[in-house]
Amino acid sequence: MKEIQIYGSGGHSYAVIELIRSLGEYTPVRILDDNPKVKSILNVPVVLYSKKYNTEATIISIGANKPRKLVSEKLNGTFPSFTHTSSVVYPSSRIGKGCVVFPNSVIDADVIIGDFCIINNNATVSHNARISNFVHVAIQASIAGGVSIGEGTIVGAGSVILPELKIGKWVTIGAGSVVTKNIPDNAVVYGNPAKIIKFQNE
Repeated sequence: MKEIQIYGSGGHSYAVIELIRSLGEYTPVRILDDNPKVKSILNVPVVLYSKKYNTEATIISIGANKPRKLVSEKLNGTFPSFTHTSSVVYPSSRIGKGCVVFPNSVIDADVIIGDFCIINNNATVSHNARISNFVHVAIQASIAGGVSIGEGTIVGAGSVILPELKIGKWVTIGAGSVVTKNIPDNAVVYGNPAKIIKFQNE
């Protein structure tokens, strides 16, 4: 069995460890953190990050998109992706490096998912969607066909994005929102229909 290290000792690491173990190809050997607050998680030791670990296989277990991007830029190893066996990924779709697809998700035909993305439990990404790097699709979110989503965006839990829409970079879509129009970069939207409530710094 191949070894892998995990970067990040927050709550997201529990789900990532269990996902990796359930697939049986890799075994987690350590958890790296810049500021460790615990000694181990699910019997995997937590250690202070050091550059000596940069060349190893790593999965980043940080749910927040901007910190996940910053960490990815300082690591040089390989970044496998992991998909739970209960999820469906159509053969014509492509998933980038360092991604995690959690249980009961569906990634439909001709979907392209970038690097270091999170597709959470029971999410649906419909045909011909394009998802850029560092996107987090939260629990039970639904992305319709032909949607494009820019880098670093979070699609909140239970939200819906209607077909063929363009979502900008570093957008936050609030939980339960229904997106009916294109959204510009850095917008925070919420509601049904979703409306821009503010813009955040890039």
